[in-house]
Amino acid sequence: MGLAPGIPTWILLIAFGINLGIAGIAIRRRGVRGAVPLAAIMVCVAVYSLGNGILAASTSMSTYRAGLLVKYLGLLGLGPTQFWFGLTYSGRESVLTRRRWALLLAPPVVILGFVVTAQSHDLMWTLDGFVQGPPLANPERENGPIFWLNLLYQYSLIGTTYVIVALFGLRRSGRYRTQATLMLLGGIIPLIASVVFVFGSGPMGSADQTAFAFTFTGIVFAIALFRFDLLDLMPVARHTLVEEMADPVFVVDKDERLVDVNETGAALLDNEGTALGRSATEVMPSYDSLPDGDDSADADVVIESDSGPHYFDINRSTLTDQTGSVIGKLLIYRDVTERRIAEERFQRLIERSSDMVTVLDEGGEFTYVSQPVEKILGYEPPELVGENVVEYIHPDDRQGVVEDLARYVDDYGYSGTYVVRFRDAAGNWRFIEAHATNLLADPFVEGIVLNSRDVTEQLQRKRKLERQNERLDQFASIVAHDLRNPLNVASGRLSLLESDVASHDASIGTIQEQLERMESIIDDSLTLARSGETVTETDEVDLELIAYDAWQSVETGGATLVVETTLQIDGDRNRLRNMFENLFRNSVEHNESADLTVKAGSLPDAVGFYVEDTGAGIPSEERDAVFEQGYTTNAEGTGFGLAIVKDIVQAHGWDISATEGESGGARFVIECHESPMVNQPDTT
Repeated sequence: MGLAPGIPTWILLIAFGINLGIAGIAIRRRGVRGAVPLAAIMVCVAVYSLGNGILAASTSMSTYRAGLLVKYLGLLGLGPTQFWFGLTYSGRESVLTRRRWALLLAPPVVILGFVVTAQSHDLMWTLDGFVQGPPLANPERENGPIFWLNLLYQYSLIGTTYVIVALFGLRRSGRYRTQATLMLLGGIIPLIASVVFVFGSGPMGSADQTAFAFTFTGIVFAIALFRFDLLDLMPVARHTLVEEMADPVFVVDKDERLVDVNETGAALLDNEGTALGRSATEVMPSYDSLPDGDDSADADVVIESDSGPHYFDINRSTLTDQTGSVIGKLLIYRDVTERRIAEERFQRLIERSSDMVTVLDEGGEFTYVSQPVEKILGYEPPELVGENVVEYIHPDDRQGVVEDLARYVDDYGYSGTYVVRFRDAAGNWRFIEAHATNLLADPFVEGIVLNSRDVTEQLQRKRKLERQNERLDQFASIVAHDLRNPLNVASGRLSLLESDVASHDASIGTIQEQLERMESIIDDSLTLARSGETVTETDEVDLELIAYDAWQSVETGGATLVVETTLQIDGDRNRLRNMFENLFRNSVEHNESADLTVKAGSLPDAVGFYVEDTGAGIPSEERDAVFEQGYTTNAEGTGFGLAIVKDIVQAHGWDISATEGESGGARFVIECHESPMVNQPDTT
């Protein structure tokens, strides 16, 4: 047979078996990513060890050449298979297209041809002086150029492989760095052994230490396989778990163990180094609170920290291998704290608002109802969701709402305000003012938004005020008609008595005075009843002209009017004239008119005007009371004059106060909340 095995041969055959065993384990787990290229490496190492075993046991040159052929069958595959494994480990196996595979394997195939034909040329090597083994065959050899080209090619592929592995390990931490270190150790040792064998002084027939070193590589990879789950969830497309991602990323294997985490995710762990490989429930935040079911479903969790709660949306994706078998889960924790805070703030603003916020679909059904509806109408929000708004509106108010819903349902952005009677939970009708905005085309709303508030009490107050005004008008009409007519009759009869009864002159005079007083009371009552109505229409009024006009309408006796400064103001001309008349009459009636001077003019340091006299003035303790209805110090007065003045001033939105004039008389100051034009009298 040409073989005489010795101890080196048996050791190499044991290595052959170990390597085939590791390859078999990898093949049985070929569904795991990376198993196939690892099995290919181990098969090449096994064939390489077998070839070296044949070489060591050879007793003839022909057997020796056969051993070289077997050895090179394994050797030529080591570079490409390791390169394949390196790319797979780092997640770059897609680089190896069919064309590139062909280019990668072309050199080994050509070199194998040179090995087969090596006896007929010296391009690979020259063998001479064969010394028969065992324990070691020991021929003399001289390497040819193809030998060195093959060596360069293999070293280039193997060196590139471990550069890829080293870079991958440097960019990672924890388990992957340990894995990368083991693989570099397992790969560099046979590389060193090969360099020593090729460039050392030992003859070609000596034992090739590279075969033993590659067996050590297989053992190291086996340790990585069983201790660190190298192939179980070895970097599953690790390039997708970008370390720079702002979101925490975790990888959990099929046994619910944490096997990988990026830097952001590591910040959520107590200790990444001790967390890897442990149960995900123990080390991953809120992992045990994730809902069961579809692994690809999203979930929301809250993680407490020193800075407060953080909210995360968790996306879970199932990881499968090339055969579709489930090998783990990828979890991405997306921090949505700011969004959740904004949503919660918005929700609380809506829920704690005094107004109701509701959303209707195009058919008028409620799709959202805010919490204030319970306080306002007595309904729980879920009671109204799905109900049609029309069914709760008073039958007499429905038509307008239904028509608008139909008319403006396609008019995006349309807004309108409605006041309708709405049935509450107790069956009572409440007046609701609703502002509607059509946002059906808004993808975030998809509805008609109603901002509603209860205006029942407001409308009741308004109607009560209207009824009071109606009664006031009725009172004024009664005073004007029912009292004035008897007065007219009495006045007429008094005139008849004056012509026939001369002896009753005093009585007739008294009756006439009282009738005139009653006439004044009626006129003042009517004026007072209407003086408080808010001024809605104004004209530009000249203070000087209207003051002189009012002065002409009052019995002023010997009093004198002086308008020191005038101005233009916006007001109701008739009411302002009435105001001046009452102010002038008040000054004349409460003072001796012979030497009385009444002044009017604009305020020097404010927007407004004043009226003052040179009379006795008003005591300071009575200055607020003079504006009350019925207050008077004149036995013949009605007490309505200054009350009318105050109502007219307030009807314009102004303020009035009583003070002391420059000469000690009464001074009335009217402050206007506007900017009139001040005109100085022409002195030319």
